[in-house]
Amino acid sequence: MADERKSILVIGATGSQGGAVVRHLLARDDEFQVHGLTRDNASERAEKLSERGVVMLEGDLDDPDSLRRVMEGMHGVFCVTNFWQTGYDRQVQQGKNAADVASELGVEHFVFSGVGDHDQSTGIPHFDSCWEIDQHIQQLDLATTVLKPVFFFQNFEGMSDDITDGTLALGLKQGVKLQMIDVDDIGKAATVAFLNPDEFIGTRHNLAGDSKTVEQAAHVFSNVLDIEVEPVHVPMDALREQMGEEFAVMFEWFNEHGYTTDLQECEETFGFEFTNLRDYLHKHGWHVVNTGGQGLRP
Repeated sequence: MADERKSILVIGATGSQGGAVVRHLLARDDEFQVHGLTRDNASERAEKLSERGVVMLEGDLDDPDSLRRVMEGMHGVFCVTNFWQTGYDRQVQQGKNAADVASELGVEHFVFSGVGDHDQSTGIPHFDSCWEIDQHIQQLDLATTVLKPVFFFQNFEGMSDDITDGTLALGLKQGVKLQMIDVDDIGKAATVAFLNPDEFIGTRHNLAGDSKTVEQAAHVFSNVLDIEVEPVHVPMDALREQMGEEFAVMFEWFNEHGYTTDLQECEETFGFEFTNLRDYLHKHGWHVVNTGGQGLRP
């Protein structure tokens, strides 16, 4: 009997966003056969995905011919590109390559994940690169959904030492809120889009699950960790020196403009409750860090 499930190729399957998409697509294995793009099928991450039932296919976003081989026969494609690994020009070209091949082969649903408000002329390189890819996609004959996730809760994992020592330091001005999201919810949203193409093809959505000032976020951390976490507003000059120009420009934009997601509308559109900061911290074990538990990720 022929397999009537829709074949979905996840670009970035071995990364955080793509991995989240894989998890939620696999949970609907009655609907989808999940494929993952990898440059090396022998890599540890690729082998682990294979063990979970993902069909791993070797290909390279820099090589359109390899993309033609792996996209042949795919119903849908989830595409996320990585500015931090490739830089601006190469990221843009990789995104264009994926979209061009998907259009050429008649892929029926292309879900592109960029960055929250990347279409707002932010001047932030890793936002603008996504906007350039997005603009290119709009010129193609390609049924597309564009997801634009905001600041990841997962970014706090890299700040865990300072936070558990009692300091939450961000380059936000007093009273400025930062919208945030759990990467897992991106995977859930992408799966909702693939399940409901009539509703989502031709649409573009900011994705966010919470919005907090530094003070509000520090209060959440204090409650979850059961310690006093002090909010610190990092001056822009210090942030620029510590983190570099890219992050400084991003936080300047956060302070002057910021993400514009309507959180209630986001949940109504996708039909599920997005994770808030408190629930994210509990889910990832922050609440046991001061009680001898092993929940806090390194």
